[in-house]
Amino acid sequence: MNWLSRFLPGSSPGLNPNQQASLEAIAALPAPDLGRSHYETRYVVVNTETGPMDGGGQRLLAVGAVAINRGLLHPADAYHASLGSAPADALIGLLKFIGRAPAIVYNAPFNQGTLERAFEQNLGSVPEVDWIDLMVLMPSLYPERIAGQARMDAWLGAFGIDRIDHRDALLEALAVAQLHQVALARASVQGLTTPRDLLETQSSRKWLRGS
Repeated sequence: MNWLSRFLPGSSPGLNPNQQASLEAIAALPAPDLGRSHYETRYVVVNTETGPMDGGGQRLLAVGAVAINRGLLHPADAYHASLGSAPADALIGLLKFIGRAPAIVYNAPFNQGTLERAFEQNLGSVPEVDWIDLMVLMPSLYPERIAGQARMDAWLGAFGIDRIDHRDALLEALAVAQLHQVALARASVQGLTTPRDLLETQSSRKWLRGS
């Protein structure tokens, strides 16, 4: 079942016709070819900016994303939006930017989880996205650098990648994008040459950890 099919009459959170049409156009995009090589693939690195909620927990304030296309990072090929008073528009804009590309995050339980809660709350459903978590993958790619999962600062430091402002969603996405380029270089050497290979390796590591 396509994720958009869950938008039943009366079930969506007040989306207007233009927003609904945008979601339908996104859902109609062809599925990605996960068997293409990394250097024929457009990846989108996604990050979130959050703040405390009254009563505890975190709320999504802004989203940032940057594309790695055919192995190259172009900082201008990026998306940033504050949720503000129009959270649905900000999230739809992010989905348009992602298209059907594999999405890269660091620490999926936080970033992916935060986004999926926001999608559910503001769009009424959670879209199908192929999420790849560098926090899971990096230890298998560079075990000689860091043994086991570590905070993002540790991996950025291991490769001399600057973390300009951890509070800014787009700047954080740029840092993670550089880390993903490092990951792709080692993955290719190890014979993990496609997005599907990364997804399968990720699943195997999660299974071994029992999560």
